[in-house]
Amino acid sequence: MAEALAVVGISASILQLVTVTARLTQRISEFSSMAEEMPKALRSIHTQLPFLLETCRKLDPSDDSENISAIIKECHREIEDLYKTINKVLPGPQDPKLSRAFKAFKSIHYQERFNHAQRKIEHFKTDLILHCCSGIVDISKETHPTQSITHNLPSAPTASSITRRKLLREISRLFSDYEYEKSTNKVVILHGMGGQGKSRLALDYGRQVSTESDAILVLWFDATTKQTLTRSFEDIADRWNGRRRRFADTDMRMKYVNEILAERKWLLIFDNYDHPDLFPDVSAYVPPGDGSVLITSRHADAGLLGKTVQISGMDEGEGLELLRHRTGQNLDESGNRAAAMNVLQILGCLPLAIDQAGAYIRQQRLPIQMFLQQYESQKMTILNQKHVYWDYKKKLHVEDKAETSLGVLTTWELSIQQIGSINISRGDVEHLLTLAAFFHHVEISESLFREYAQRTRPVPEWLVSFMPEGEWDPYRYRGVVSKLLTLSLAQGRNDNTGECSLSLHPMIKEWLQSRILGSSRSVYIMEAINVLANYIDANVHERSLHEARGLLGHLDACMSCHNKLQAATCRLGFGHLRKHGLTFSNFYMSHGRYRAAEEGLQAVLEHDIQTFGQNHAHTLQTTRYLADALMHGGKYHKAHDLLSGALAVSKDVADLETLHLVSALAGVLAKMDRQADAERCYETALKGHTLRKDQAESRSIYLLYERLAEVKRYLGKHGEAECLYMKAHRGYEQDCAYDEDATSDTLRTIGGLADLLRTHGRYAEAEKSYREAWQGYKKHLGSNHPKTTFMLTNLAISCRNQGKFEDAEIYLEECVKVFQKSLGSDHPDSLRALMNLSICIDKQGHHKEAETKYWEVLKGREKKLGLNHPHTCRTLERLAHMLWLQGRHEKAEAVVRKVLTKAGRLSNEYQPRSSDHGRFPALTVLYTEARKRDQSKLAPDHVDALETCECLRLIYLEQGEHDKAKEFADQIQLATSCKEPVKEEKKPDGACEPSNLVSKKQDLEGSPHHRIATSPLHKFVQHVQNSFPASKPVWLLLLGMLLWSISAHWQIP
Repeated sequence: MAEALAVVGISASILQLVTVTARLTQRISEFSSMAEEMPKALRSIHTQLPFLLETCRKLDPSDDSENISAIIKECHREIEDLYKTINKVLPGPQDPKLSRAFKAFKSIHYQERFNHAQRKIEHFKTDLILHCCSGIVDISKETHPTQSITHNLPSAPTASSITRRKLLREISRLFSDYEYEKSTNKVVILHGMGGQGKSRLALDYGRQVSTESDAILVLWFDATTKQTLTRSFEDIADRWNGRRRRFADTDMRMKYVNEILAERKWLLIFDNYDHPDLFPDVSAYVPPGDGSVLITSRHADAGLLGKTVQISGMDEGEGLELLRHRTGQNLDESGNRAAAMNVLQILGCLPLAIDQAGAYIRQQRLPIQMFLQQYESQKMTILNQKHVYWDYKKKLHVEDKAETSLGVLTTWELSIQQIGSINISRGDVEHLLTLAAFFHHVEISESLFREYAQRTRPVPEWLVSFMPEGEWDPYRYRGVVSKLLTLSLAQGRNDNTGECSLSLHPMIKEWLQSRILGSSRSVYIMEAINVLANYIDANVHERSLHEARGLLGHLDACMSCHNKLQAATCRLGFGHLRKHGLTFSNFYMSHGRYRAAEEGLQAVLEHDIQTFGQNHAHTLQTTRYLADALMHGGKYHKAHDLLSGALAVSKDVADLETLHLVSALAGVLAKMDRQADAERCYETALKGHTLRKDQAESRSIYLLYERLAEVKRYLGKHGEAECLYMKAHRGYEQDCAYDEDATSDTLRTIGGLADLLRTHGRYAEAEKSYREAWQGYKKHLGSNHPKTTFMLTNLAISCRNQGKFEDAEIYLEECVKVFQKSLGSDHPDSLRALMNLSICIDKQGHHKEAETKYWEVLKGREKKLGLNHPHTCRTLERLAHMLWLQGRHEKAEAVVRKVLTKAGRLSNEYQPRSSDHGRFPALTVLYTEARKRDQSKLAPDHVDALETCECLRLIYLEQGEHDKAKEFADQIQLATSCKEPVKEEKKPDGACEPSNLVSKKQDLEGSPHHRIATSPLHKFVQHVQNSFPASKPVWLLLLGMLLWSISAHWQIP
């Protein structure tokens, strides 16, 4: 009878529970139909109630267990209370508007009550389901034994790990931001390419949380696939449960885990969530409650789940620490640190690659300095290296029982298996990615592949899918780049013009190259050469400075791969690659990369001589190009010999290429300070070009005007030089569509005219023109181009000559740095910049530092230019002058005597013991020759000319020759008080009148020469020289100056 009553009691309880649950479900449904948005907790309750009803109907009324009866009663009480609360605070369809508004406002304060009810109902539902399915006798007693509920994290790594504290702080900050925002969806994603240490970082953060707080449960899940994630839940459930329960299926295990998590704070770590496209519902595995989720992924789409931390390479300190741990070597010893930094650089600071390199170094017992020597040849072995306690492991397939040790190559192979899109096959995408690996790894522009596809016939098979209708489809290409980005195989961006570019990590670039072996490698290299050559030829007039710099990087990378290949069938400059060799070399030349241009042109010339012969037009043209590269590289004698040999085999003197060779030879002669020979060659070439109708007005003519003008300026023929500069300038303006930005040609002529102003001592005007030319070069060619730097050197000299030493020193230090990096420390331009920096330092009183630099320049110029070159002499003059001013007269004499004797310029009669020439014969010879040079090339008031006079004055004064000393003092006084007239030179046929074209904005009238020649002061000086003998007293000279000024002012004849 008692059992029957119990059954009736349980049946009644179940019926009551079903009834009140149905009422609650209907009430929430009514509210849902009225409200635009329902609280999350109520929405969850509304979802769970049907499952609870279904479970109640499955309960066996004959089950007389007190436990199940207690659960039913407690559940009934909770739902009844919730029903009353909802009726009290949620507006209903029959409520008046004012009551609805009041209840809606009141319901805000019941959110926590709804959250509590949601957790309780989830708990009751789980207990009832477990009772129905498992047949457990005792559910309520010790349901969740706390001693078995522990953290679930992978075992501690056996090797010492490196804590990346900055990234750990960033993760903590993002979770804290969620707390501040009162968000219930606390998800942080660690995103990055394979090998960046995402899993290790997540593990470190999990350990940090578990150590800092016992209240937070930290669980680790393998989220590679839905199956591995489910298996992780099963493993956790079985470990926590022990043998207390029997689970019918996986769902019961997951519900058991979620039930426990509902009572605790938690941190879930979903590792290797790399396939969100195949496994998008990962959020369904996140239980409701007070917790956070940390996800690691190589796939960019995972970032849509929450806040993202972008994981890149280690910083230098972390990388060095990891390498120290893995190798066991002391990296602080001399030499080891520099070698270690080089290792980090080639590995891109990639943690997994550093680990593997360290394992290889330790296993091979290899000094770290020797690692780089082996890396190139043993690259694949090193990147597959793992030690016995390797920490990076993973099950590659669901059915695998054991984990596989992973290296960087394995992780990237896993990523590349996922490439491909709807319209593009995986093979085509893989070809594009592999081809990109033979360029520089940064900013590989879409335009490279677009131009290649549009200009190549037939279109390469792998590019056909990018051209569905015969035209390049940018959307398909960007879809592929987007796919590579999501898989962390590349990075990408769109520039202001809409061009899409991709970048590769240096290690991924190396890996992609290493996957291609044998003849396939040469095919990719040749294709990369074709891509670049097509692009350079297609965009000559449209390329920006930024694009040009990017192209230089791609050329360097491609040439590096080509040089390592050493295949006879793929030699740049030979056969069908001859044209590409010229294209690359000329591009290098135009951007100041003279050594690279020289190497390329040497190969082309070798091919031309073998194929065409020495006197063929192609061979002569290549010879000229190579000589130009040698000349710009400071190899004047090699360039001279090469051009002389080419002219010797050239048959027809009137041939156009022969005229170009003569002009090129003139340029080399000018650099060798054979200015008279250079003048004759230029005039010969100019005459030959003028006789040709097709060359009467062309850039070749204008260039000859300009170069001849430079030679005539060195020869002191300033008027002729100025006329030629202006003719060139006008021609460039007409021929080059000149605008306010200027072109390289017009900028050169502006600089040439500024040279003339500086020669006349008009430094302020010269500075203005130099600055204009320098800024134009910087805009068009970049600040590191040799032409830009050369113009900056001239600007610095003008500043220094005006006493602006601080500005000049800053400019010259930059020039020395750029020249030495791009051209080498022994290049004449590098030595020129260093020489002028030495003068600047000397004039500021820093004699010790200046002396060191003077000696460096003197040795460099002696080796490069010879002891008799004017630049070498100028260095010796400055060094001797500085020593003299320090009172080291005998030292100055000894230095000069040694150099002049070695140069053969000091005969026996000028030896020190000869009393006829004073105590300082060597110094006297040096500065006397300098004075003659200055008088032929410089204005009397030029700084260098005045300095030479001062040196001679001091020497004669020290030797007691006061008359001679006074003579030079008078010359200095006259030169500084007024300008001397410029000699009128015989104009070449058809020469223009002198004019000033210092900048493009000035009229042709009023040139420096014109103003000097027609000014009253010029006429006065000429009149005084003709009227007064040199022996007349100075006061007569001054009186004459005054009278002449008055007559000039009042226009008295």
